[in-house]
Amino acid sequence: MASVVKSLASSTALLLLAACGGGERIEGMSLSLGITTARTRSAPVPAGGRTLVTDAGAEATLSGARFTLGSVELLPCESTGWRWQRLWDALSPVGTAWAHTVSSATRLGTPHVITLRDRDGEVLPLGELRPAPGRYCRARLTFEPADDDAVGLSDAQGSDMVGLSLHVSGTVAGADGATPFDVKTRGRSSVDVSLDGLELSEDAPRATRVFTLAWDSWLDGLAPGGSPGNIDVLGNVARSASLQTSAEP
Repeated sequence: MASVVKSLASSTALLLLAACGGGERIEGMSLSLGITTARTRSAPVPAGGRTLVTDAGAEATLSGARFTLGSVELLPCESTGWRWQRLWDALSPVGTAWAHTVSSATRLGTPHVITLRDRDGEVLPLGELRPAPGRYCRARLTFEPADDDAVGLSDAQGSDMVGLSLHVSGTVAGADGATPFDVKTRGRSSVDVSLDGLELSEDAPRATRVFTLAWDSWLDGLAPGGSPGNIDVLGNVARSASLQTSAEP
């Protein structure tokens, strides 16, 4: 019985390879990914810029914020086809080893150091995936420490991010004036973002998806008089992610 199962598995793999042109991705199928930032709450009056009010009522201003997006993985919709998608990835000959993960037909494993710029809405291209045709319901974004292979380290503002997943600095308003803070972490945090049932097919072989990070929620959990060092800033960054479908990277 074991030999029959093994033979069947081998035959299935060979059929998949033949059907896919020797294991290559299907020509023309592509998904371009990007990321941007946005304010999602009303700006404190009269303050503006990078000033925010947390969900616990503290007012703070960000003077610098950098984080490392380690990978983005497409997750197929739950169906009988998801196992074939996993097999597709396993058979793909285009896997590329990076610092913390492996790139494949459905996974961007290239770490990006992302800096919060002065202006929101600017889309940073993350790369292009060439997955098999199918429906993809979610994308898993993983934030983790950067190493010297990360994109964005050449940026003067990102050069100190090796070994860090996040570095945020600024001031917190208080009765006695503004108190400075500087938070660094080497932690890891993941979040699944809905793709609104993205489908790639012969009729729709190309698509673009842009993720938006709501920076004005990154210090949520901070109460007046508290310290940002005592909250899960990296987790807040991950949880702030949502899908934006109107922008092009």
